[in-house]
Amino acid sequence: MSVRPSLRIACAWALAWLATLAPAPARAGQESAAPALATRIDGQLIAAAGAVRPADHALNPGNAIFRLPRHTLLGEVRLDARVGVGRRWQIVLRPRGRSSLDGIAVGGGSAEWRGDSMAEMTEAYVNWQALDAASVTYGLQNFQWGPAELIAPSNRLFHVTGVFRDPLFLVRGRHLLRVNLTAGRQWSLVALAELGATSEAPFRAGARFRRAVQSKIEYASPSGGAYAGLTAGARGGEPPWAGGYASVELPAGLAAYADASVQRGSQAWYPVDTPGGPVLAASDRHQGMRALALAGLRYTHSAAFDARLEMLHNASGYTRAQGEAAARAVAQAGSPDALERWLDPGLEFLGRDLALVSVSGRDLPPADRLDVQARYVRSFTDRSGTAFVTASLETGDAVILFASAMVPHGRDRAEFTRLARAAAVAGLVWSF
Repeated sequence: MSVRPSLRIACAWALAWLATLAPAPARAGQESAAPALATRIDGQLIAAAGAVRPADHALNPGNAIFRLPRHTLLGEVRLDARVGVGRRWQIVLRPRGRSSLDGIAVGGGSAEWRGDSMAEMTEAYVNWQALDAASVTYGLQNFQWGPAELIAPSNRLFHVTGVFRDPLFLVRGRHLLRVNLTAGRQWSLVALAELGATSEAPFRAGARFRRAVQSKIEYASPSGGAYAGLTAGARGGEPPWAGGYASVELPAGLAAYADASVQRGSQAWYPVDTPGGPVLAASDRHQGMRALALAGLRYTHSAAFDARLEMLHNASGYTRAQGEAAARAVAQAGSPDALERWLDPGLEFLGRDLALVSVSGRDLPPADRLDVQARYVRSFTDRSGTAFVTASLETGDAVILFASAMVPHGRDRAEFTRLARAAAVAGLVWSF
């Protein structure tokens, strides 16, 4: 069982320190006043059980190579601690602890059970509200923008996708210095600098961390029904990028939106022909300008129903022939490095053209306590796809039951079938 004790001890000390900052109750007869320190700690306890049907193909016969857990039991605690210092300063700490028991089976053999525990700080930052229209935030933080659900192409610091989102979903923060400026309610400017690496693996397998900067300026209409933003950024040693996003309301509950970025070259791994066969490597023929662009249409009815259709073009993705060549390169090399490059090539999606259909309903019967969301993603490049459904039911003021299931389809070793053929998880979330 592997544990990261330093992180766990740091989380415990941080929480103990926060507890000492809780303001004492006011004595009877004293006038109430805004405290110099305001502390709040919220948390979640999560318990879940899951099952996976690993893909069985030439690169993972009988699950002998990937060794995916067929069964998993897990427990997790997530804390959200906030300390306000006067009116201008706030400290936020979001530690997480997780323990799991995984049953790994190869071929038709019995499962071998392995336990693992870890503790980490998913976010930890300090915010200074220097002026009413200006703030500075430094530390480990998660910062997102854009109107789309599948992906935010204009955000090149976070490579977050929106397919498999349920109560277990979590985005870890990155080491950022962020400056926010506003001019009224319509104009805002954000400048970001990514200053340090985290414990997460680099987006591109084998790449080392390089500092990056990105800025965006956004305008929102007076009603808030339409907005648009422009972005630009660069990472050390790589070409700069530029992009933007926009959303506009249409009649009858509809909204149209777009999000895109463009950059020269790609930092991903591609199959390259050699006399000995294809290998996965950086390819000079991918140094032209390429776009990651999304267009979407959204329909909402009050807050209870939401439906989306999104189309994504990923010019850095593989063609169908490249996808097949990449799998052959791994099979021929038979090395862990080649497998790692295939599983983590530095692309949010492998294919070049994809579509998302998403439908969600909130406050459904019984007693307006059920939420359901269904998503389907289709790759037109290799004709694979995956369906993901998640549901959560409030059983009281503090407990939510949830269940999620994923079923992909397509040929072996395609984008959505190369890892697993089915997966499901069920559990509960207790908030305190």
